Amino acid sequence: MDHEGLNIAWILVTAALVMTMQVGFCFLESGLVRAKNSINVAIKNMADFCVSASVFWLFGFALMFGAGETGWIGHSFFFVDAGTDYWLLAFFIFQLVFCGTATTIISGAVAERMRFSAYLIIAFFVSGLIYPIFGHWAWGGVVPGTNSGWLNAMGFRDFAGSTVVHSVGGWVAFAAILVIGARLGQFQKGRPNIQGHNLTLATAGTLILWFGWLGFNGGSTLALNEHVPLIITNTIVSGAFGGVAAMFVAYAYYRMPKTWAIMNGIIGGLVGITANCNVVSPSEAAIIGTISGLLCFGGIVLLERFKIDDAVGAVPAHAFCGVWGTLAVAIFGDLAVLDTGLSRGMQFWVQAAGVSVCAAWTFGISWIFFKMLNRFVPLRVTPEQEHAGLNVSEHGATTELVDLISEMDSQRREGSFTSRVHEEPHTEVGIIAAEYNRVLSRVEDEIRQRENVAEMARNAQGEAVRANQVKSDFLANMSHELRTPLGIITGYTELIQEEMRDAGQGTYDEELEAIANASQHLLHLINGVLDISKIESGRMEVHLEPIEVTDLIAGLAKTVQPLIRQGGNTLKTDCPPTVGILVSDEKKLQQCLLNLISNAAKFTHDGQIILTVSRCEANGKRPRILIKVKDTGIGMNDEQMENIFEAFTQADSSTTRRYGGTGLGLAITRSFVRLMGGDVTVASKPGEGSCFTLELPADLEPTEAPVPARQLELNTLSP
Repeated sequence: MDHEGLNIAWILVTAALVMTMQVGFCFLESGLVRAKNSINVAIKNMADFCVSASVFWLFGFALMFGAGETGWIGHSFFFVDAGTDYWLLAFFIFQLVFCGTATTIISGAVAERMRFSAYLIIAFFVSGLIYPIFGHWAWGGVVPGTNSGWLNAMGFRDFAGSTVVHSVGGWVAFAAILVIGARLGQFQKGRPNIQGHNLTLATAGTLILWFGWLGFNGGSTLALNEHVPLIITNTIVSGAFGGVAAMFVAYAYYRMPKTWAIMNGIIGGLVGITANCNVVSPSEAAIIGTISGLLCFGGIVLLERFKIDDAVGAVPAHAFCGVWGTLAVAIFGDLAVLDTGLSRGMQFWVQAAGVSVCAAWTFGISWIFFKMLNRFVPLRVTPEQEHAGLNVSEHGATTELVDLISEMDSQRREGSFTSRVHEEPHTEVGIIAAEYNRVLSRVEDEIRQRENVAEMARNAQGEAVRANQVKSDFLANMSHELRTPLGIITGYTELIQEEMRDAGQGTYDEELEAIANASQHLLHLINGVLDISKIESGRMEVHLEPIEVTDLIAGLAKTVQPLIRQGGNTLKTDCPPTVGILVSDEKKLQQCLLNLISNAAKFTHDGQIILTVSRCEANGKRPRILIKVKDTGIGMNDEQMENIFEAFTQADSSTTRRYGGTGLGLAITRSFVRLMGGDVTVASKPGEGSCFTLELPADLEPTEAPVPARQLELNTLSP
């Protein structure tokens, strides 16, 4: 093979390497979006290459590399057919894949919300106008026999396209995302940013891009010569240092190596070295790559801060790093190799002018075009289509996972889980569907069992309510029936005692006294049982009437004096006139106080019982009357106080044997107090006595008719 044939072969091989970058972009962009849009992104990558290749063959190559006297636009090589000029055909193929690269950069940035039809129009616009015209300005004159572009004539140098290819694609992408806006939910407060569905695929895409970049830069020599090894070395070194720099800055910023940061850092390093890989050393390539990686990471963070949604980080990686790489030509480039005749300072100004012209041309024209196009052809899909995903809404294409999620969502919306989702055999999604169906079956079994248990519980509750009602009715009726014969026994006993005293016969005095005491005790017990049964059956009523509290306490003190003296105790009362009037049930309140004082006298010997009354009107709470009965008796511990308000229960069995009692007094007291809208509490310590506190509402109104106890019981002492 002659030297020219070897060069043509090199151009074609490297063109094939550059074309593999389409695979890399497809993998990278598809992996960095959600699964519901991955097919759409992949199809856009394929379709835009078809459009750009067609347009570039029709007239794009002519505008970019055709002969042009002014240096502004070419006008030859339309419908490329070079005949036997094989080098020109190879060069056309090489530049065609470059055009495809510039166009496909846009698809990643606008992913997940741009219409497919609108994207094809943009691909046509970029590959047919934006890219070839600026390309003529910078690269015009490469084909023998044609004139140089005006930027090229000034000394502007961009060896493999940091600006011509990558910045062009990046600036167009920037204009597009500003016009169409962010993805739904991307910058919504309280929600994390949208994440890619397959970072493994995206990582593979990055590696393929890196591999293809060897042809991108190496083939730009247009010959297999001694410069190729240095160019490929610089390409690999810059990409590696870009990845390392982004990885470390991500560590510092996020406290972890973000996958997207490393991938974009590598791409940024590759973009940064593309313009200067032929005029810098490997050590300078490392510096360029490092700065590119940092610039790419900072650009992504900056766009997020301004809520500019670039789905894959295309703008920082290609536009920003493209600018840096082109400026680095003047900063690090070997002026002898550049051979522009400019000083380093002048070279920098020429490079700066070139990148500025690129930004103004590509971004300015694109933004105006997108704004106008959006009026006639909406660039963005509808919110409903965006929520559903562009795979389905744009192409009718689904995946097994999407189908499964759709079935599950349909069940959620309908609220019916009786049907089962489809199980695709021998696939991972099929396994998930099978497990989901098993979960549904288990849930149905659990619901059925819970319903059965609930039904049994309802039946048992009904039986318990009926049994409790029967018990209460029985106790109420029996207590009432027992009162009559017990009253006769008590009456006849008292009558016999009187007759025997009148006749001077005291033979059976003690026995008759025992009968009288036993009958009184039994009557007290029956009254307590009757009160408890009335409360439980809901037949107890409360009579609300004004009570002069001081008179009530004074009368009560006289009544209980025999009981107090019996144990050698003293009673002290403290009821100031400021307590005023209390609206409550006087009989029930009197019964409660009698029960508490009797209880205190029973467990106190040679001690003191203190009865105090006070009014409490704390801020934010209802006014209350506090009545305390305190004794210096035997007291109780915490365990003994747990059940003292339960019917037929005392502190422990030993007190029952020693002091007697039925355990109904405190139960009735608490029930009466609660029926009157209040509550009762106790505080006690062994050996120090006990203190019972009645707390009653002081803002009730008198009523003419009795109030149902259930109604008043709900009127608690809450604020």
